[in-house]
Amino acid sequence: MFVFLRRTVITSAALAMFASAPALAVDYGRWFWSTAGDAKPLPSSECVTRAPVALAAQGFTPRVAGTNPAYIDASTGLISVTMFCVAQPKGFYLIMVVMSDDGTKSALSVGNAISAAFWGASMSDANGGSASASGAGGSWQLSSKCAFVGSGWQSTLDLNQSATGALTGSVRNDPLTPAVLGGQFTGTTMTLTLRPADWASNLELTGDLSGSKIAGKVHHLGADDCTFTMVRTAGSSV
Repeated sequence: MFVFLRRTVITSAALAMFASAPALAVDYGRWFWSTAGDAKPLPSSECVTRAPVALAAQGFTPRVAGTNPAYIDASTGLISVTMFCVAQPKGFYLIMVVMSDDGTKSALSVGNAISAAFWGASMSDANGGSASASGAGGSWQLSSKCAFVGSGWQSTLDLNQSATGALTGSVRNDPLTPAVLGGQFTGTTMTLTLRPADWASNLELTGDLSGSKIAGKVHHLGADDCTFTMVRTAGSSV
């Protein structure tokens, strides 16, 4: 599960919850994920392990406190990040808030980079072993600068891939509430067609798989409107 919210004005309630963040942040974003609905959810220990690594990959020096929830805090320059890992009977909740006074780096871009690093980390299966997933099957976190929804499009895709490479599936936590009309994975290339609710046109995604990421372009009404990145969170090809 994924939800992204962005605002340009900090409310008093937000400041009360995240007192350590800059009081005059001009840009901030909030993210929420849940792995509880995944077929093979990552254990809660993965959240506490991945969050500091994802922050360090973006140049932060994270501080970890608490157990459940675990609190991970980091700041550099005019950017502050706060993350909470909340263990559930199956899986975990992850909450992240990014605040930025840096005019060259938006909260959205910083948060998306941390998200990609978090979900792109080496994954473990339910038994603690390494999961070497391939193909386009599985669960994916999609991030895009497409302006279909406010400042950026975010989505969770659950895809199934047949032995012939045909793709089916569903979409969660997406304000466009699209349906998966179908797709194909051949070699390292994925094509996927989505139909947002109440739209008369489709979104066509074409991208190439590299490691745990698929990156490419979103086609709408015959034009390459914008780019997207999908980071695998669970699953394998067939």
